[in-house]
Amino acid sequence: MAKKGKNWIKGQLSDKYYKKSKREGFRSRAAYKLLQIDLKYNIFKIKGKFPKKILDLGAAPGAWIEVIARKYLDIPLAKRYRNFKIIGIDLTTIRPFEDAPFIETHRVDIFSEQCENEIIQPEKLFDVILSDLAPKTSGDFRDIAKQEAMVEKVFEFTKYLKKHGNIVVKMFQSEFTNEIMKKWNPYFRTLKRMKPPASRESSRELYIVGLNFI
Repeated sequence: MAKKGKNWIKGQLSDKYYKKSKREGFRSRAAYKLLQIDLKYNIFKIKGKFPKKILDLGAAPGAWIEVIARKYLDIPLAKRYRNFKIIGIDLTTIRPFEDAPFIETHRVDIFSEQCENEIIQPEKLFDVILSDLAPKTSGDFRDIAKQEAMVEKVFEFTKYLKKHGNIVVKMFQSEFTNEIMKKWNPYFRTLKRMKPPASRESSRELYIVGLNFI
């Protein structure tokens, strides 16, 4: 095994969020990023109620879907929705979820016509849109350019976000971050940026959180 691969495994095994994800049954440590964002901003509360329809972009391996599903299943049975739905999209196949008919996953490129025309558009409007999309890193400026393109595409999808809806989008810290904040600010009552404690200290990732879509 290459030295880089060994170092990655060693880092994972010593990572407290990796260990916690294994212990608590989440598919990845990314679950805690979403939990921490929700703890601070209550993204899963729309006008006092749990959202009925959620879109998760860059969903593989499915940890964010698991977070949402667990929160939904914590709702008393009598108060659950008949038409509740989580749609997860990724270029990578997402392993199926057992006993969760409200979860729908698709292996598709978000830049494809199929994604918008056949999957997103027919659903009409979402209460919450999440994006943990990130390009495969090459270690140079191209990563930022690819990430910027993804963020812009997610912004296009706000045409499918309900009024008062919420959005969470991952991006890399750069000069583009301030541009995004200025561009998105008129569309949300509250717009914040956050680097959750579960994000690796060395990572440039942060999350743009838009609340109460206008």
